[in-house]
Amino acid sequence: MIFDKSSLESLNLDEAVLMDNFYMSTITPLFFVECLADLEKAIRSKSTPEQLVGSLADRTPEAQSSPNVHHMTILRGELSRQFDITTVFGRVAIAGGEPVQLGDKKGFVFRRSPEAEALERWTKRKFLEVERNIARGWRRSLTRVDFDAMVKNMMGELGQWRKPKTLEDAKQITDTVIDYMDPEWLLRFGLNLLGVPETTDWVIEDWRNRRRPPLREHVPYFIFMLAINIFFCLVLPTQLLRNVKASHHVDLAYLYYLPFCSVFTSKDNFHAQIVPLFLGPMQTFVNGNDFKEDLKKLNAHYSAMPEEVLRTGLINFAGFPPEDTDFFVTRMWDIYLPPWRDLRSQPRGQRDPEEEKRILEEVKQLSESPELRPHDERDIDKVNYVKLERSVHVRKGKWLRFSEEQIRRMREHGELS
Repeated sequence: MIFDKSSLESLNLDEAVLMDNFYMSTITPLFFVECLADLEKAIRSKSTPEQLVGSLADRTPEAQSSPNVHHMTILRGELSRQFDITTVFGRVAIAGGEPVQLGDKKGFVFRRSPEAEALERWTKRKFLEVERNIARGWRRSLTRVDFDAMVKNMMGELGQWRKPKTLEDAKQITDTVIDYMDPEWLLRFGLNLLGVPETTDWVIEDWRNRRRPPLREHVPYFIFMLAINIFFCLVLPTQLLRNVKASHHVDLAYLYYLPFCSVFTSKDNFHAQIVPLFLGPMQTFVNGNDFKEDLKKLNAHYSAMPEEVLRTGLINFAGFPPEDTDFFVTRMWDIYLPPWRDLRSQPRGQRDPEEEKRILEEVKQLSESPELRPHDERDIDKVNYVKLERSVHVRKGKWLRFSEEQIRRMREHGELS
């Protein structure tokens, strides 16, 4: 799932914990840009900007969230043939994966990337000045845009196209531009527009050497980003989007991350109008108000459970969503994780402490053994294991994440600070 600031700030802490329990969150750099910008605002509130941003940090998912690589890093990776978006479509693009092999088992171990360390500091309310400065720089680079000049320059290059009548019509014109303009010209035009003109000679040569394949197949992420910008420039001169502000360029940049989610939620009207046009057939947009209502209903559903059940922790009594499809989360699990109902019906016995100890030792060996060696497999779906580390609160809001027995064993294994 991708969420923006508008969706998260509508949730209370208990609802946010349930979101973290049932969804794997893709944290975009734009989310930090939006939130940290509030530190610079004179907010008319009894709370300080730091307190308001800190409240958002408390609600930010931590147990099942990962920061997505910046879109420009992804674009450069694709252009240099080091990144294939088809291997991660619908999932977060995480930095720091190290290919390791022990015996015949191949895996990826994700060490703490700078993005992951920043997210951990964020959830602990450690707003380092350097991170504020980085986010401020990102925001300025996005908002210092002369929309009139941008439209004039782009349409001057593209030539005269008819004025779109609807947003859907603008998307169709965009697709026509992408599919029928000369592909070599489109590459040169797009690389300059997206801010990577220095790659032009290599990209063109690589495309020619591969016998000029269709650009949607050859550089799909480049085409996706280019389409977003062409669409925006077609729409701006019309009245299809009212009250266009500089901040809309930040909202627009969220669309660069759509390939890395299955579900996108926002309360922002700009997103509600545009995001569905750029989603694939296996992606879902949910209005932030509807998403809030579903989490509110989930909160009431689980809060009504007996105290002895609640003490077992979310990981045990809410490892799967309710079976009732009146819940939005249940419908999403049915679409994206269809085996879950069969798994739910299987008995879950207590794990033997010695077996748990053996598994923990094996996990340690698979990531820390001196006999580890690299491998050349790059498709994460073709390896035996993936290891990620996260730091989470065992209790957040009113929810206990683990049972008291599990927390005791974590302390014994040195997993709790």
